[in-house]
Amino acid sequence: MLTYTILGLCGILTGISASLFGFGGGFIIVPLLYHLLRTENPSSMYIAVSTSACIMIINSLNTTYKQYHNKNIMWQMVLPLMLYIAIGSALGVFLTKFMNNEIIRWFFILYISYTIGDCLIRKDFINNSSEEVKYLPQYLNVILGLLIGAVSTILGVGGSVMTVPMMSKLGIKIKDAVAMANPLSLPVALVGSIGYLILAYSQNVNLGDEYIGFIYLPALIFLVIGGFIGVPIGAKLTNKIPDAIHARVYILLLFIVLFVMII
Repeated sequence: MLTYTILGLCGILTGISASLFGFGGGFIIVPLLYHLLRTENPSSMYIAVSTSACIMIINSLNTTYKQYHNKNIMWQMVLPLMLYIAIGSALGVFLTKFMNNEIIRWFFILYISYTIGDCLIRKDFINNSSEEVKYLPQYLNVILGLLIGAVSTILGVGGSVMTVPMMSKLGIKIKDAVAMANPLSLPVALVGSIGYLILAYSQNVNLGDEYIGFIYLPALIFLVIGGFIGVPIGAKLTNKIPDAIHARVYILLLFIVLFVMII
């Protein structure tokens, strides 16, 4: 019962983080499930990543709907990236076949470390005073979309750790960058979930009645329920937080996740 309570509370946090920071849940769910299951299941990282991708489908749809009604999404920037992110996600699923539990974990740690460093070095991430929004040329939409999709699917995260800093460089405020990270997480979640199911069944994975492939059903249920509670809370807070504070808290959350995964 304690485990389910923890999952429900973390679900609320994932819902809030999805609305406030574009984290569809991966940065909370992956470390949480990894630590809950690592002593009893050698596939704990695969379970964490696969379950996270499935939960992101719900959180991304829910949060995108809220942000759409708040008119925070610049679709002319989002839509060109979505197809290439989906293709990159399929590539990411294929690459995971050649990675074990620890490789994926350290990939996760190294990538978050890089992102934190990039955000701290760039002064304009915290104090973005730009009034001009730049648009990516088509070839960069292709390259970045493939990269975001592949890395996000391997790590079981929605891609906000890449898309939010990227959009900040283009002159977009953190609030709007976070809003657009949610629909961009959807192709990662859909392709990743389907891909990990195919991977599990191709390897004849049978983890028990509580699992579908690598997806841990109790976590899926309680985290999704919590997410439906958390998303409206985060949506209400989004427009009330100054951009500079929003950016600082974003970096702080990355530090917390990094610490949890290292220990």
